[in-house]
Amino acid sequence: MAVTIYEIARRAGVGVSTVSRYLNSSGYVGADAARRIAAVVEETGYVSSRAASSLTTKRSGAIGFVTSSLLNPFAAELAHAMAAEAASEGFSVLSAVTDGDDDRLVHVLRDLRSHRVDGVIVTPPETPAVREELARTVASGVPVTTIGMAIPDAAHDEVSTDTYGGALDAVRHLLEQGHRAIAVVAGPDPERVAASRFRAYRDALDAAGLAVRAELVPATALDREGGAEAAARLFALDAPPTAVFAANDLAALGVLQAAHEAGLRVPDDLSVVGFDDIAMASHATPPLTTVRQPKTAMGVRAVRLLLDRIAEPEREPRSERLECELVVRASVAPPRRGREGAATDL
Repeated sequence: MAVTIYEIARRAGVGVSTVSRYLNSSGYVGADAARRIAAVVEETGYVSSRAASSLTTKRSGAIGFVTSSLLNPFAAELAHAMAAEAASEGFSVLSAVTDGDDDRLVHVLRDLRSHRVDGVIVTPPETPAVREELARTVASGVPVTTIGMAIPDAAHDEVSTDTYGGALDAVRHLLEQGHRAIAVVAGPDPERVAASRFRAYRDALDAAGLAVRAELVPATALDREGGAEAAARLFALDAPPTAVFAANDLAALGVLQAAHEAGLRVPDDLSVVGFDDIAMASHATPPLTTVRQPKTAMGVRAVRLLLDRIAEPEREPRSERLECELVVRASVAPPRRGREGAATDL
């Protein structure tokens, strides 16, 4: 059996990242650690060049990252964290964008398989077609880690966050402030695009004795432009909402923009809560109350799980769930007196 850098690290008593830096001359390695690694390399006959290694291990040194868009800062932050973690282990990350198209995602997965990447990390939508293609990818021998989608009895590793719990906290926060007319911006098809967040919105309202009103669920793209479009529709209602929960921060920023253009003050006239806590959220006017997802930790854990799977292809699939956190800033306040249930007599 070919010696791996994991075995070299174990024998030398150092971390895998230290071995990777030594073999790839990509960073500082202490003299003592270098001597121990060199001794193990000589003893085992390990071939350190990437080309020679790929011939013996059939590895390319590349992993794929498939996401709907890198224009979304959430995905961009994930990609940055993954690239840094992968590089520390001598791997590169190839990113592919699907624009939210399931057929394109299926095509991209097949293309990555044909290019013999060592593994794939995917942020997939929750659809049967995608699940089937993920299963085919795993069956073909290509390790897969998904981010953001927990699939019962999945044959691959996954890193997810409690988006349901995070969204529940967000809507409850609005309810606790006295809001009863709460709109949601959750994409063109909330049951598909942001399923767990929309379910949390619905459940929070139900627990408060409120019904979901169709006019408070505008179907638009889940981006800044979509958020602005959704807000414009909501503001045009005879009885507009007093609060908006957006399923991501980009949409929430669009709502803030539309409110400003309509002459509404946030949070005096309208409260807004987002989701993800992208870098721009804290710099919005006003700073956006949102739900923080641990993006760096998600990216790092996804890479670690994938590399562990590459090293141990027969191990049982692992599922890791990270917690979300409600970050209260300045975009939420109690509704003006008399407007708590402005949109309805629920």
